[in-house]
Amino acid sequence: MGKTRISGIQLFLLITGFLLGSRLIISPASESKTDGWLSILIAGAGGILLVTMYASIALLNPSRTLVEILRDRFGKIIGTIVAISYIWYFTHLAGLVFRDFGSFLVTTTYPRTPMEVIIAIFALTIIYAVNSGIEVMGRISEILVPIVPVLSLIIGASIVTTHDFTAFLPVLENGIKPVIKASLNLLAFPFGEAVVFLMIFPHLNKMKSLIKITTFSTLSVIGLFLYIFFRNIIILESHFLDQATFVPHLTSVLFPGLNLEPLFGVIMIIAGGIKIISAIYAAVMGLSQLIGAKDYRTFTTCIVAFSVILSIWVHENIFEVFNWAGNTWFYYSIPFQFIIPLILLFLSLIKKADPKPQDL
Repeated sequence: MGKTRISGIQLFLLITGFLLGSRLIISPASESKTDGWLSILIAGAGGILLVTMYASIALLNPSRTLVEILRDRFGKIIGTIVAISYIWYFTHLAGLVFRDFGSFLVTTTYPRTPMEVIIAIFALTIIYAVNSGIEVMGRISEILVPIVPVLSLIIGASIVTTHDFTAFLPVLENGIKPVIKASLNLLAFPFGEAVVFLMIFPHLNKMKSLIKITTFSTLSVIGLFLYIFFRNIIILESHFLDQATFVPHLTSVLFPGLNLEPLFGVIMIIAGGIKIISAIYAAVMGLSQLIGAKDYRTFTTCIVAFSVILSIWVHENIFEVFNWAGNTWFYYSIPFQFIIPLILLFLSLIKKADPKPQDL
């Protein structure tokens, strides 16, 4: 990698903002209803294992990005094919978040503004941020991401107006199956998506702290997800969770005597923006390394434009997006998030265990 470096706190905040991402507009583990807290804990445990695996791959292949690791471990031809599939995956992920962002703002804040206009304006900001480089991205996360939990806590202050703090009971009322399904969906979206950071990890200035950083950021997100879940279900109760499109947003408009909706909009812009710039950076960096280009910025506008087109054309409405995220995304992501990283970890461990040839 080049000389550009980010600090441990910057990487921690980048990962935290990325994992929060567009999950903040959907109640975490909403499929399991009152047992969402249990799904969050199960998915969180799996998420820690996943991000630790990604960090271990990076540590076993120092200074190499995912694309470079793939070509080294799988060979040039197969490695290139798999790398291209990852570039597609990162671009597709960015497109989905663009759509989440656009649909949310059109539905809640700007109903008379075409979604395409909102996404296009946001895309221009993304292009500027990505082209500014990883160091600027790190500084942006350092400034903005801490705002997200603070505003979430402020919105959660409306809990004091409620009286039913047992709304999440009884436990496992609908059985274990919904809990497992919600856990798998939450594991893939967002924890498994952190595979994006295999393109970013080599920029860390002190690699020895990588596993500690990734674990702590994942734990922080698990904690915030639990807080959001309990906040939502205590305020709205379980029957409202099924009826609202953007549950966390709904809680922001229920604060007595004060409209906190703009605060939730700020949260969405920050977390969604961090997720998109991370995914786009991974895609353009990977493409430039495959082609051998000197400057990844050459491809930023093209990748962002393609991602925007995907976000608008692939799904007709937000309900199709939610259906895709809830029923298809986990299976679609299995090769990218689980199978290929496991193979890379195995091959990297084998290579490390091989004795180095002795000079004659």
